[in-house]
Amino acid sequence: MHIKSADIKKVLAAIEKKSSYRFLYNQSLLESSPKVSVSAVDEEVLTVLNRLLENTSLAYEVVENNLVVLKQANSIFQDKRVKGRVTDESGVPVPGVAIRIKGTTNGTVTDGDGNFDLIVPEDAVLMLSSLGFASREIAVGEQTTIHVTLTASNTQLEQVVVVGYGTLRRSQVVGSVAKIDGKELARQPVLTAAQGLQGKASGIQVISSGAPGSQPQVRIRGTNTVSGDANPVYVVDGVITDNITGINNADIESIEVLKDAASQAIYGSRAANGVVLITTKKGRLGKMKIDFNSYVGLKSMTSKVKMADAQTYAQYTNEARGYDNQPPMFGLDTLQYNTDWFDEATRNGMIQNYSLSLSGGTEKTSYYFSTGYFNDEGIVRNENFERVNFRLNNSYKIAPFLEFGHNINFSITRSNDKPNPFNDAYRNAPTTPVRFPDGDYGLLVGLSVGNPVKANELVDNTNKGTRLQGDVYTIIRPVEHLSLRSSFSFNRNNYDILNYSYAYTPVHTNDDRLSSLSVENGNSFYYNLDNNATYNRTFSNIHEVIATAGYSAERTKGFQLRATGDNVPAASNLWYLAYADPGSLEIPVNRGSLVNRASLYGRLTYTFDKRYNFSGVLRRDGSSNFPANNKWGTFYSAGASWVISQERFMADQRIFDELRLRVGYGKLGNDRVPGGSLSNVNPVSQAGNYWFGGGGYDIVPGITINQLRDAQVSWEETKGVDAGLEFSVLRRRLSVEATYYNKVSNVYIPVTLVALAGDNDNSVYSRAADVSNKGVELNLNWKDKVNGHFSYFAGFNITFNRNNVENVKGALQLRGGSLSNGEIVTYTVPGREIGSFWVYEVAGIFKTQEEVDATAAKITGSKPGDFIYTDVNKDGMITDLDRVFVGSYQPKTYFGLNAGFTWKNLDLSIDCYGNYGNKIYNGKKAVRIGNDNIELARAEGRWTPDNINATVPRASNTIPKPSTYYVESGDFFRINNITTGYNIPSRNWNIGITSLRIFASTQNPVIFKQFSGFTPELPGLSGSNNGIHSGIELGIYPVSTTYMFGINASF
Repeated sequence: MHIKSADIKKVLAAIEKKSSYRFLYNQSLLESSPKVSVSAVDEEVLTVLNRLLENTSLAYEVVENNLVVLKQANSIFQDKRVKGRVTDESGVPVPGVAIRIKGTTNGTVTDGDGNFDLIVPEDAVLMLSSLGFASREIAVGEQTTIHVTLTASNTQLEQVVVVGYGTLRRSQVVGSVAKIDGKELARQPVLTAAQGLQGKASGIQVISSGAPGSQPQVRIRGTNTVSGDANPVYVVDGVITDNITGINNADIESIEVLKDAASQAIYGSRAANGVVLITTKKGRLGKMKIDFNSYVGLKSMTSKVKMADAQTYAQYTNEARGYDNQPPMFGLDTLQYNTDWFDEATRNGMIQNYSLSLSGGTEKTSYYFSTGYFNDEGIVRNENFERVNFRLNNSYKIAPFLEFGHNINFSITRSNDKPNPFNDAYRNAPTTPVRFPDGDYGLLVGLSVGNPVKANELVDNTNKGTRLQGDVYTIIRPVEHLSLRSSFSFNRNNYDILNYSYAYTPVHTNDDRLSSLSVENGNSFYYNLDNNATYNRTFSNIHEVIATAGYSAERTKGFQLRATGDNVPAASNLWYLAYADPGSLEIPVNRGSLVNRASLYGRLTYTFDKRYNFSGVLRRDGSSNFPANNKWGTFYSAGASWVISQERFMADQRIFDELRLRVGYGKLGNDRVPGGSLSNVNPVSQAGNYWFGGGGYDIVPGITINQLRDAQVSWEETKGVDAGLEFSVLRRRLSVEATYYNKVSNVYIPVTLVALAGDNDNSVYSRAADVSNKGVELNLNWKDKVNGHFSYFAGFNITFNRNNVENVKGALQLRGGSLSNGEIVTYTVPGREIGSFWVYEVAGIFKTQEEVDATAAKITGSKPGDFIYTDVNKDGMITDLDRVFVGSYQPKTYFGLNAGFTWKNLDLSIDCYGNYGNKIYNGKKAVRIGNDNIELARAEGRWTPDNINATVPRASNTIPKPSTYYVESGDFFRINNITTGYNIPSRNWNIGITSLRIFASTQNPVIFKQFSGFTPELPGLSGSNNGIHSGIELGIYPVSTTYMFGINASF
């Protein structure tokens, strides 16, 4: 070994690598030691060590197993080695406990079995702290082995909650805040934390999609807006974002969901749909800790719709043509193919995730670094989503009054997206082959649907993205009780989309096409400069005041450029528009956006004797989305809570361990109103044409307005009240929270105008409707430890919500849910829910021609086997006046169930979710056109002259009317996740592993539903987030079932 002028620490590490000796010492011993040099060949380790330490003030002692303890040579108090174990009150080991020698920066962290090993001076006092437990100080004295028992924090009300621009004890929170531990999310194989929220707390509805890389839709206490974005705002370590697909779930420490106006008002204009605060992990005091988490699994379709086989389909189609006096299409004895299109278009996809983190810290510095890789192949052939992410969260205590830090996340995503095959696979004929023997793609002439395998294989759609988001902050504490925080947060997103369609020359049809290339790139940049001051002081031990005031300025800027061309070579290295046919190049579409916001905000929290809590928020927001006279809005909240269990008159009662009442009221704003109404310049299109002249009507190119702007456009506003009761009983094993809420939003809707030249839309968005959501939430949680080896928990939460359109000015008609057959199925009116289904009522099926002839109110051309529609207004005709309301996609109740246990080193958990009271319109069934395939149940149970009492209509190729026949129950109950794991004791390992857990898990293994389609979870019509169009199933990408295995290891 040859080392020149190096720290002793480095030399000791080199000796450890080359020998069986290990070194144990306090970090402070080596801080002032001079640099040393060493050169040794074939010498004893202790000989080298003596030479190494001869000019230092250090000495050493060799204890068992070649462990060398370094200590001060002439210390009055000799350093010694202390071992120990930390457990809870039931004797269960507590891992991750921070242990520090008081008055120094030296310390360690307990391993997976609660053990620790530390060199301390004889007069040392150990300080122990861990989340959820009361801190302790232990004098070492003469002890060399110490067993420490930690007790749980006094009450749940002492739990620290992130509330926006700070933290409060739960007892001080006057609003409704749900807290979810990051550990709850890490065990589920989901891309985003939003998916992991499903079923974890009341008031949170999560509508998932199975598409790789997709972010679910989240509704907090119902849908607030008719036409706009109803998703909440996400705040990641203070950075506002609308996309969290780049955040690794393993990096999340906790999530707080702000559900009511009292808690949301501090975010003012961004909070109308709710706020989800995500806090990522930070470094903690102690030596470096390395965590590695991984899982690998397989995904498959949870359920398929049983379609008719070739024989049944051919019979059905021939029969339908016969009713229309057309010749048969198929010879039943000559059918060559029987294609299962779902099997051809889907697969069992693989999912894998790997995460590695390094964390630690001293009194002056903390660090957390992580990297991860996520890959979801999906259940559609040839598609996938990949993500690589890096995170660096550091803090630096430069001086006792000065701290600097940053929380930065960088992610790279790449997806190969394929056309959604589920609608085509549902509709395509089983008599059509995937390919003919000559290799050409199969296609049935006269069929109005494409070949999903063809669509998959002839399109390459690659989406690449990078996202850098984070914040850099400085905290100054100039005087006691006062802290000044200045932060710069940013969110930079870049993306490139390349869509290439291969040239195709069919053999059996004439639908040949040239290759085409579409290229799109864009970026968005958000930044925010925020400065605030917080004053926190307690007077006379009973008056606690926390005051926060601040100013923020933010800018969001976006850019997009898209261009297309044809006849581009098939070689991927030539996929550039420069190689396209010059005559095919379209005028590039270039768009941009710019929004500036400025805010002043303040919050005052006062607590008297830990019993009475009062809080008020005032915020003034300005937005460039609005004209000068409406740029500024004022938002506020006020609330109070009473900790009844702290009252003297409760001292002798033995029922309640904790009891608290809270109430809050507030007003929130939203500047993200729908349509193009917020642009400073009315958005226009160059694709418009004008007709001039006489009988020929010459078509002259021109510019048209895509969307008119309301000159008085202003803030959407939401006002809400919230009242809650929280208590725990049975020695805090059972905790209960019940809440009542009522909120009303004044929202924008499209108002139809008189047609005028130059306007494509003939409408303008105006604040002309009121939407309310009122309901009750209940949370029940039970936790108990039977003995030192067995503990268990169970939780149940349920939400009862009533969505209602209170008022629509001018009796405006809000119809939506347009299907591909030209019919609309939703109608939003006062007294009903947003997007209520509005259809004809089926009263039965015509059994005979005589019954058809005897019925006056019927659809023209009705035959035996067709639907009988109810003549609601008794006018002898079937018109729109006979339509009825039959519910909506807005659930009346949704709930979650969570349970699990730990026995010794074995653990098991289960999460469930369900909703009740909503409806789904089975659009893919309702839009059957021509010779589309048919569901097996409809084909086998259909009306025929020999089965006139059937409840299923006859075979028909006629476009059906929207009716109650296609409205189905949206109720479902699903097991979201089952996970079982085993913690292998660390004493079984000699390679530096402090904890090792292996686990098996399944996601969405079972669902109980009445809906006959793929999934009752529908993110929206064609992915729309618009409430008017929600709940219509047209072949949505379903949630899949995943089976996986994984490990969690710490070093």
